Amino acid sequence: MDWIVSCMSQGKPRDADPVPWRPRRPALNTRVLIVCPDSLELAFLTGALSGHFAVLAARDTDEAARLSAHFGPSQLAYLSLKADDDPATLLKGLDGLAPRVITLLHGPRSDTANNNRQPHDQEGVCRLPLSPGALLARTWQALGLPQPEKTACRRSGSVLTPEEIAFLLGRPLADAQTVGAPA
Repeated sequence: MDWIVSCMSQGKPRDADPVPWRPRRPALNTRVLIVCPDSLELAFLTGALSGHFAVLAARDTDEAARLSAHFGPSQLAYLSLKADDDPATLLKGLDGLAPRVITLLHGPRSDTANNNRQPHDQEGVCRLPLSPGALLARTWQALGLPQPEKTACRRSGSVLTPEEIAFLLGRPLADAQTVGAPA
């Protein structure tokens, strides 16, 4: 009981690890897969959705397949297309990873995606840039889930940890031995 009181009054016990205390994320049941070759765009999309959904972030369809094999299939996938990408090939690479796919396009290229669109392949097409709120609303809509009520003091769900940012940018993680060691 003293340890609990100590945690509540001081934030953490005196003999705790030097790693700062971080609240645990709530259990997120709905999984969203994001496939995007651009690291900054991938970080933005992941940050916008990670506070509300369990997000699997991948740079290509091969990485998406590995993540889905490890964590299980997603309920929704976002696929970002570059100007020279073939939507049909990429959609085939996502086959079985998510029942619904939303294609994210840069600029006025929707005719290419719509020509290759088949009803079971895509849930829709969105144009980038997209605000975090619009992306979140589109995700709720595609999943058929009611949007949560907005509260005045709601915590921002788009804050990523340094480890998540390093992973999304492809940087190696620091050795666990050196993270808490004094300089």
